[in-house]
Amino acid sequence: MEISSKWIEKYKFSVTNGRNATFTLDVPLSYGGDDSGPSALELSLMGLVGCLGTTYKMIADKMHLTVNEVEVKAIADKTEHDLTVTAIHIEVFIKSQDPKEKLEKCLQMAEENCPVDLIFHQTSIPIETKLTIS
Repeated sequence: MEISSKWIEKYKFSVTNGRNATFTLDVPLSYGGDDSGPSALELSLMGLVGCLGTTYKMIADKMHLTVNEVEVKAIADKTEHDLTVTAIHIEVFIKSQDPKEKLEKCLQMAEENCPVDLIFHQTSIPIETKLTIS
């Protein structure tokens, strides 16, 4: 895996995975940027919720669960004085008729197997995850 970034102007960078995706990263106006894309910190959290959702769906499929919708939202605690987030609150929204216990087990397995979640869990940042089923 090779990822690269290239400075464009001010605090704007183009990042690519070298295969098929290029994104513009920038910082908000309050930090002197143009706010033309997510910050690198926001992108890392986007990677976390994207990975957790993908891993949940993959495991649900292997468990033969019928999952009609998966949505993952994260709220990260960070003040203007913090260099990084100090806590992450994740809510996983699932639409399914399957038993709650199986859907909870699927989430537990997703957290144990999501590569990005594993990276975040190696930090000292507390992560709280909640499952909401409808």
